[in-house]
Amino acid sequence: MQNNQQVTSKLQDLKHLGEAAWAETHAIATGLGTALKSGVVVRGGGVKGKAKLVESIARYGFTAGRQAWYAAEVAPNRTAIIDDIGERTYAEVRSDSLAFARALQRMGLGPGKNIAVMARNSRVVVYALVAKGFIGADISLLNPASSPVQLQKSMEELDVHTIIIDEEFADRLPADYSRANVIIGYAEDLENPQAPNPEWETFQQIIDHAPSEAEEKLPKIPKRGFITILSSGTSGTPKAVVHREPPIPTPLADLVTWIPWRAEMMIQQTASMFHSWGWANLNLIFAHRATVVFRRDFDPVQAMEDVDRYKVNGIITSPIFIKEQLKVAQNGDYDASSIEFIVSSGNAMHEDLLRGLHKQFGPVVCNFYGSTENSVVAIAKREELVENPALAGRPVRGVRVKILDDDGNVLPPNTPGRIYARGTMTMRRYAHTRDQMKIKHGLLEIGDRGYLDEEGRLFVLGRADDMIIVGGENVYPRSVEEVLAPMPGIRDLYAKGVDDEESFKRMAVWIVREDNPEGEALTKESVQEWVRDNLAEHSVPREVTFLDELPRNLTGKVMPAKLPNS
Repeated sequence: MQNNQQVTSKLQDLKHLGEAAWAETHAIATGLGTALKSGVVVRGGGVKGKAKLVESIARYGFTAGRQAWYAAEVAPNRTAIIDDIGERTYAEVRSDSLAFARALQRMGLGPGKNIAVMARNSRVVVYALVAKGFIGADISLLNPASSPVQLQKSMEELDVHTIIIDEEFADRLPADYSRANVIIGYAEDLENPQAPNPEWETFQQIIDHAPSEAEEKLPKIPKRGFITILSSGTSGTPKAVVHREPPIPTPLADLVTWIPWRAEMMIQQTASMFHSWGWANLNLIFAHRATVVFRRDFDPVQAMEDVDRYKVNGIITSPIFIKEQLKVAQNGDYDASSIEFIVSSGNAMHEDLLRGLHKQFGPVVCNFYGSTENSVVAIAKREELVENPALAGRPVRGVRVKILDDDGNVLPPNTPGRIYARGTMTMRRYAHTRDQMKIKHGLLEIGDRGYLDEEGRLFVLGRADDMIIVGGENVYPRSVEEVLAPMPGIRDLYAKGVDDEESFKRMAVWIVREDNPEGEALTKESVQEWVRDNLAEHSVPREVTFLDELPRNLTGKVMPAKLPNS
């Protein structure tokens, strides 16, 4: 009996490997030509230009180092970065990053050594990612919201050799910290940082004093180091997710066509770069030799001023950021006619927000669905979201998606269950053995519930653990949020199930009022009545709590543990 089970298991494993191989082969065969049309490769250039392309891939694979190196070859004078420090061309980004790489290598960094980065959006993160690609080191992107204890524990568990940390976070390390080299990232005065230890230099000082090419030779073909990203968990300890840049990023074919990328665009990125969503888009930006506008702190007024001033073509964002940006656009006089796409990820985008964006900016919104563990899973095109705002998207090439029940059985179309997916950009492993990958049918569980329709389109209902049963009926907090989002007077909200002694679970909502008469008029009873008019009785929240603001992390996700009465 046991032998039969083992044989069956091995046959299932072979089946899943075959499915993966077919998905990847098909993606390569059908997608590369499409991807090239987006402008990832410079047209023309003759034999020399093509040779530079081949050289860049042969040396650096598909790392951020490759994207920066090739962009500097073909568009050296184009502005690459606009941030709070200033502007840098692609030639300058490459030169700075190469110098940074030589300095890091001189410090002992290279294959098997880990660089940690704890910084807000700026060239600091860019230089670290690019330099990592030049020396073959590993890199860990840490959450700037980490406490001193969390920071030091993460560095210990990840065996960090060198940390690059913004000045404002440097006091989370003791002045006599000796476990790792410390480099200050952003500082108000890059020549005179205000850090606990005066011997800690800024990244700019490191670059300025870096050894020359003759003094420190970088590897001709660096190894491909790992990238560790901490999950944006809303509770508990974040999981350290280990990725490696894929040899052939097949999802690129759909990413750069379903989202209308083209060469040399002007891009605004408000999504946090320490998260997988931000990291992935940096590669796309540099691959297209685009100019990216970064700001360390999100300010919706500044964001709209940047759109107007720089004639931004694409916005990489999250719902919480674009919602605030929309309000500023609605109440101001800004020229946003240059916008060709807005692509959002990280949180569910409510239909009311989508309608507002379409009305203000036109049918430009795309949706990106994925996870820290799986990277990209599905994309909804602009025209698809206009037709069906609830759509998460279609699975991209090379990514397999299945809906399974709790026992691991594949569910038919339009039947909700747990979402599983896998592709070439799926994580390799968790950094800690305490975290385990949940794999069935050769696919990795995302942690959401949803369904595929007859056309293979994916719809997401919410986090799998968020669904509650009230009176024998399934209730999804997201459906309650969708109904309440357009209610006059509500600026922000969050819904979840909470424990109940009588019914085991009940729905509760937390609401931030608008600063207007409609917001002042909101009551528990009016909120309940609004839900009752639009949903079944079991979805009506038993509790309504009004707050000045919701506790959100830096990626915009609400932290339930910090909610009152939760």
